[in-house]
Amino acid sequence: MDMRIDEKGKYYTPRVAKDTLTAFVRTADQIIIGHVYVRPDKRLKDDLNEDTSRFLPITDARIYDAATEKLLYQSSFLLLAYSHIIMLSPLDALADIRPTPWIEAHTTEEPA
Repeated sequence: MDMRIDEKGKYYTPRVAKDTLTAFVRTADQIIIGHVYVRPDKRLKDDLNEDTSRFLPITDARIYDAATEKLLYQSSFLLLAYSHIIMLSPLDALADIRPTPWIEAHTTEEPA
């Protein structure tokens, strides 16, 4: 493993550890359900504010029409411009607010 230790004993590795979060992302005309990644010691909001790329990487994404909530397509990876995001939330946080058919569908549904 490629690792460097500075004179104060701090470890530096080429990999940044991140936790996977299944997220609900709302744009003007789509709902995106997929995995986003956050550092264990940071909130998602903090990671987004500090990110200079201005794009949110999403893996295992399922894209639904916002009006009908019908699955449009899926992608193993996509980059979403921050300027298109209307709302972003952990998917399971929505379960108390509204029906969340995407929780089950995220692992079982195939696109039409």
